[in-house]
Amino acid sequence: MEYVIGIDGGGTKTKLTICDENRKILGTSVAGPSNILSSGYEVAKQSIMQVMDMGVVRQGFSLVDCRALCIGVAGGARRSVQEDVASIIRGTGYTGKTVVTHDAQTALMAGTDGAEGILMIAGTGSICYGINSSGKTCRVGGWGHLIDDEGSAYFISTHILNTIMRAYDGRSGPTKLTRLVLDYMELGTVEEIIASIYKPMMSKHHIAELSILIDEACEQEDRAAFDIVEEASDALFKHVKVAVRELGFGGKEFNIVINGSVIVSNKYINEAFCTKVGEYYPNAKVKALDHDASYGAALIAMNC
Repeated sequence: MEYVIGIDGGGTKTKLTICDENRKILGTSVAGPSNILSSGYEVAKQSIMQVMDMGVVRQGFSLVDCRALCIGVAGGARRSVQEDVASIIRGTGYTGKTVVTHDAQTALMAGTDGAEGILMIAGTGSICYGINSSGKTCRVGGWGHLIDDEGSAYFISTHILNTIMRAYDGRSGPTKLTRLVLDYMELGTVEEIIASIYKPMMSKHHIAELSILIDEACEQEDRAAFDIVEEASDALFKHVKVAVRELGFGGKEFNIVINGSVIVSNKYINEAFCTKVGEYYPNAKVKALDHDASYGAALIAMNC
């Protein structure tokens, strides 16, 4: 029986989905991170090899019957990344049709089933990607946490920390974010926050975790927290505005697919973002992903 493979190679996990020609999911598997840009080639190789072994070989599928494989990874539009990932795939024993693309394309496919629309991702990082009925694509943002990723968990967390330091210095009024962060990090003083943040082992993912505190601060009616929510939601909406303009969606019905912990699970940012969309684009429908990006990758493989 012929089948296709879709893989979502993320910074925290790698997921594989196998589908038949009728789009029915036949099996899935999950392994560790496979983002070559952040985890490195060897870690990515190990995760992809593992997810292929668990999802294909151990579930009794023959690689000979795989008609096509698509994998979406961060940086997948770069030729160097495409070549590295393709070589890893060949190392699994699969030699058939292989498509290496960026993870925003696979997520958009999962959300729109190939129809035109816009994807707004806001998790640890952020990126906006869209496509119209003519096949024109548009990417906005997603240039990394050091110079971009506006509206992301990392963006929110650094704003939380900046707010705490300004309050500590007296450059702004007190904020309940200070106590929330101290309790979350199990620290006693603001000086200890500084020492912890600048430790070599403090990764962007660890810093980004602080973003979950913004909801609680808003529940406590902290003015500084509301300001951060407004800035983050506005940054995400500006991504979408550019995509709408470039793809010619103004005045027509279209879908905005949202994905990522910040824009989906953060109550206040989700509400603020959806309100802005409703005010500017009343014909737009905001929806969360029905399937994950590995399923979207399988759909791309199906169309090869």
